[in-house]
Amino acid sequence: MSDDELRMAPELPVELHANGEKVAVLMCSPYNLDDLAVGHLVGRGMLTDRATLMSVGACADLRLATVIAPDGIHQDRYGLGVVVSSGCGSGPVFRTEASLPLLEGGPCIPLGELQLLARYMFDMAELYREIGGMHCAALFVADTATGAAAEGLPAGHIVVREDVGRHNAVDKVIGYAFRNGWPLEQAVILTSGRIAADMILKAIAAGVRLLVSRSIPTSTAFELAKATGLTLVGRIEKSRPVLYCSPERVGGQTPAAGPGGG
Repeated sequence: MSDDELRMAPELPVELHANGEKVAVLMCSPYNLDDLAVGHLVGRGMLTDRATLMSVGACADLRLATVIAPDGIHQDRYGLGVVVSSGCGSGPVFRTEASLPLLEGGPCIPLGELQLLARYMFDMAELYREIGGMHCAALFVADTATGAAAEGLPAGHIVVREDVGRHNAVDKVIGYAFRNGWPLEQAVILTSGRIAADMILKAIAAGVRLLVSRSIPTSTAFELAKATGLTLVGRIEKSRPVLYCSPERVGGQTPAAGPGGG
């Protein structure tokens, strides 16, 4: 067996500390750990105000990531758990007493542009092409004043991240956008993986209103998206992707309607 055939998807346990307290153990790929640390807290509703974020530090060798945000760390909004596995996220253990917001407004992005963004995300997924066994995610915010995000893409800002866990990849793009002050309420998140309930709750906590996947949502994810008004698009690489709910944020060509898209 060749060295290439023996290559494996990188994964390490990394402890996440916020204001000196351990809040999670993340089974993750040890890249962009600063983005992962911040994004994980934002996706659990524990960090909401960028102005409170004083410092972020991460060291793969020490398997440690630290976030300092005095007076800025809150209780886990939806009870997404403490130990996060690389395969399926933390569950989630959803707190029934937690109220879900109704997501209004947000971006409206033509379907063709969403497909362009998805293709760009996969083109940038270098680890997946090299070794397989990885997931990728992208976050895009339109901004006509800045010019193109990349050649052939709509104008705006885009970031792409990879990880062995699909939810970690999403955390990483959320964390990057949050740290750089991008307006998450105007963002679209694209992911290579299945959309489970924890990913919907992460998007809701971050304020994201549009979520796109190469795969499909779980039934619980769909119910959460429908209840909150989050726009959910699946099978983005197909000629007619599936629009599951809240169609007003997808313009242009009409995708196939899912169970809540009509």
